[in-house]
Amino acid sequence: MIRPPTAGANTEMQAGQGSSAPSRPGELHSSPSSSREAGRPVAVEVTEATRRATVPAGAAAAARAPCGKIRVQTQTASIARSIAGVVLALALAAASWSCAIRAKRSHEQAAIIRVMLPASERPFWRPIVDRFAQTHPRARVELVEGPESTDLREDLYTASLLARDPTFDLVYMDVTWTAKFAAAGWLRPLDQLFTSAECESLLPAALAAGRFSGRLYRIPARTDVGVLYYRRDLLEAARLPTPQTLDQLFGTAKRLQSPPSRWGFVWQGKQYEGLVCNYLELLSGCGGFWVEPGTREVGLDRPEAKRALSFMVRCIAANGISPPGATTYQEEESRRLFQDDRAIFLRNWPYVWSLAQAEDSQVRGKIDVSPMVHEPGRRGWATLGGWGLGLSSYSRHPELAADLVRIVISLEGQRWLCSSTGFAPARSEAYRDPELLAANPFLTRIGALHKHALARPPIPRYDMASDILQRHLSAALTGGETISAALAAATRETQHVLAARDSGR
Repeated sequence: MIRPPTAGANTEMQAGQGSSAPSRPGELHSSPSSSREAGRPVAVEVTEATRRATVPAGAAAAARAPCGKIRVQTQTASIARSIAGVVLALALAAASWSCAIRAKRSHEQAAIIRVMLPASERPFWRPIVDRFAQTHPRARVELVEGPESTDLREDLYTASLLARDPTFDLVYMDVTWTAKFAAAGWLRPLDQLFTSAECESLLPAALAAGRFSGRLYRIPARTDVGVLYYRRDLLEAARLPTPQTLDQLFGTAKRLQSPPSRWGFVWQGKQYEGLVCNYLELLSGCGGFWVEPGTREVGLDRPEAKRALSFMVRCIAANGISPPGATTYQEEESRRLFQDDRAIFLRNWPYVWSLAQAEDSQVRGKIDVSPMVHEPGRRGWATLGGWGLGLSSYSRHPELAADLVRIVISLEGQRWLCSSTGFAPARSEAYRDPELLAANPFLTRIGALHKHALARPPIPRYDMASDILQRHLSAALTGGETISAALAAATRETQHVLAARDSGR
């Protein structure tokens, strides 16, 4: 039994203190992929019950354009006006949003370390906060309850950091934020705060995703990798091997499916970040690449990129293996089909395993996992996801904040964070830990997949490049563009974005 430490007297938890954990561990999972949710105010609890700060809808929308709404500007003046508007909107948002916290700070004597988390994750950080209180009696941690939306939390952090606001000492970061936040000067380099031994204790790919321009800016707290789930029972009954290649997956799924009651292959085809994650695994499995960070070369108009997209289009064609609705699916839509015995193969994330093994699951004890399929002579890849911690450049307590991160990445901290949540640890040792394996035997499989983890390109304008790719992939999947036209357009627009960044426009 993994037991958290006794709560310390100096531990302070923000709003939602009495909230209960979800009934199923996997249900609290915050996916590495998210769609933009702009255009409406969002209330974020930062104190008990009544004091709330609202981000103006304009600021939330300004931080990043909605998927499919990117417009590549060609006039410098237009870009300058747009940037000025964004900066002003976010700065105003930061000023109003952090007012309650800043007013409270003047009355406090002890050092306070603040970090914003999605509400669903806060219960699992409490033992970590309690341990910090035990080892730092003159300091305390406040877990600020943020929205569940990844994009809205990014907006809130962006607003605060643009205003050089010291409210947040740590930034709880998606794996794709590192380059953007580091390039803006919002994060403090961590190379001098963490020893080589501490860094080497973490999964290499997860640690590497926290580097930008040769320096470390983000420490991974938990990870994710893309997984291909399959119905082991159905393959065994048909005496079929686990597919390794694209053609093997298509052929096996085609042979075993009986649409519309049971489809061969479900995945995330909606126009959002999850579509990019799916495509990148196929792209790498065909020997291609998206953006080469060092040279800024774009590889989307190459034969490998076309073959990867052709496979996706083939899957949803009239005689394919995926339902027509796949172009609207995110993680949960595809998971439910698979878990309800309506699909044979599923591409998703590790959180699915615990849900699929629940007592009411129709596929309990009938599934297994493998790396994503690939072309003959190549290997399967798994898109890297996950969340980590960066240190704000404006933190007043960087050493204390670093100590909190050390607790998170310790073996003890990883047990608290991952044993009951379905999260995959960031610490290498955790995948051999008896207590964690007893709570989640599936970790042995996830550890093997991490050896082929695929990071998304660490470029400061990643969000813009991703929006471009999402838009054109979706157009090809829904028949709005041909495969060649979609990838050629995505190449041109991505090159324009990268060139604008290099020229300072």
